[in-house]
Amino acid sequence: MVQNVLFITTGLRKGGAETQLIKIARFLKNREYRVSIVSLKPINDFNIDFKAEGLEPVFLKNWLTNPFSNCLMLYRTVRAFNPDVVIAFMFISIIFARFLKMWFRFKLISSIRTPVIANKWYGLFKITADWDDVVVYNSFKSKSNFEKNNLVKKTGLVLNNAISIPDLSAIKNTGVQHPFVWISMAHFVPEKDYMTLFKAIALIKEENFRIDILGNLFDQEWPFQVIKELQITDHVNLLGLKTDTTGYLKEADGFVLSSFLEGMPNALLEAMAYHKPVIASAVDGIEELLENIDCGFLFQQGDEKELAEKMLQVMNMTAAERDALGQNGRKHIEKHFSEDKVLQDWLSLVEQFADHKKVSLSAS
Repeated sequence: MVQNVLFITTGLRKGGAETQLIKIARFLKNREYRVSIVSLKPINDFNIDFKAEGLEPVFLKNWLTNPFSNCLMLYRTVRAFNPDVVIAFMFISIIFARFLKMWFRFKLISSIRTPVIANKWYGLFKITADWDDVVVYNSFKSKSNFEKNNLVKKTGLVLNNAISIPDLSAIKNTGVQHPFVWISMAHFVPEKDYMTLFKAIALIKEENFRIDILGNLFDQEWPFQVIKELQITDHVNLLGLKTDTTGYLKEADGFVLSSFLEGMPNALLEAMAYHKPVIASAVDGIEELLENIDCGFLFQQGDEKELAEKMLQVMNMTAAERDALGQNGRKHIEKHFSEDKVLQDWLSLVEQFADHKKVSLSAS
């Protein structure tokens, strides 16, 4: 029996959650599920031929100018596809999916990717919490926070992010080079706290290093202004949005992330898979991931002095010491986050609903 699986997301921004959605959608499609995607916003950062893959998304228009036509398009799209299962990523998408479930009676998997919810969605999210069939988190910290605050009513389980494991032979040697190359991968949004990173770089700007920063700048000028004011232009490369980060990860000697809010960041997991020593802020999802692995260092969020100290510590390590950190991180990713394991877990979850449908039909 062919199952129809519909993904609903806020937009196809090139971020961790959206990357996971695409991986799961492709995997289910290859397992002969009928798959479709609805993006609530007209955003697509992925350089993918969706049509050739049979995953052509439906993009809604700007909600400020097209609220009624968007609602009608969304309703007609879901009715035409007739999903058996809907997998909703991001809070507003989950809320939309819950209301759609009242009309179309599909099974709803709500995927929560961060440990906190924005105030603007809090009330409506809590009121409709009983409409999920199952809730999926990508960290135990997120699961704990939502259950403790009674924001969910249904069973929750943790499915890790699915990470592609690169060929180690293609990874750059971690020996001494000049300059030392750091990499950071995050969009220029407030929660990524690039100001702390820039201030930390300014504290050690006499050292021989550079940092390649990959992330959408959204046409903002302040990063360039701050870099100039801190006199760190020679150390920072703002490279913008990159759909393929492989070459930059291979080239890097270490990874750094200064966020003040994270669930389970894909960029950090990918750096670990690429055998890189990592430095990241001690916030919920990151702390859960790194505290017992010995693959790098945590620093107090917002503390540029401690971040600078940790960066210096890694740069002053021997190649063997950095290699040991990288090996520890990679082994952890291989064991807990590999695509083969995680995508099979998603398949097993969706198949539970397939079995449920067969039982329901046979009973009727």
